[in-house]
Amino acid sequence: MNKTCKGLTLLCAAALLGGCATMDDQQRTRGEGAAAGALIGGLLGYAIDRERGAAVGALLGGGVGLAVGNEIAKRKQAYASTEDFLDGEIARVAEFNTTTVAYNQRLSGEIAQLETESSNLRARFDAGNADRRTLQARRDDLRGRIETAQKLEKTLEDELKVQNAILAQESKGRPKDDPYIARLEQEVAALQANLEQLREGSTQLARIDQRLSV
Repeated sequence: MNKTCKGLTLLCAAALLGGCATMDDQQRTRGEGAAAGALIGGLLGYAIDRERGAAVGALLGGGVGLAVGNEIAKRKQAYASTEDFLDGEIARVAEFNTTTVAYNQRLSGEIAQLETESSNLRARFDAGNADRRTLQARRDDLRGRIETAQKLEKTLEDELKVQNAILAQESKGRPKDDPYIARLEQEVAALQANLEQLREGSTQLARIDQRLSV
């Protein structure tokens, strides 16, 4: 996804979320769900194109080691030299990091808002001032957000498997202080940290969902 498309996606999502402020509980839930869908679609599209997504998807299930080796070999075919290949992988992981940082930042803000809203909604429900349908609509929205975060988690986990295999393979034949390896290691470490933050966000969403259980 180019920068223009990414920007349009984020603008559309922001517009959808902005419009939610004037809606009632059920309308807002539907609106926020549409906005979240637009946002994650854009982020995932930016992070990984369709062809690469299918390749990383092949890492699921059994035979992971062979699939990783095949994926690395396939990626290498697009480059004339090992240095170009490593440069490409560095840029690729940097894109994943940019995407995940943006997603985590947005999720962090949403969680803070959801914490307040869910506490208020639970109190209203317990006092008889909100019906079960309203509570369930909010839970449905939360579960959608959790599912989205988990999908991104899985994508990042699979990419980390590939990148760790690349580092293990390419480090053997290069100098100890090789700048390409050092840069890739840095990006991979950042991706691991971003994944851990994403997992924490998922855990927080699950706790909010549990608060609304009846």
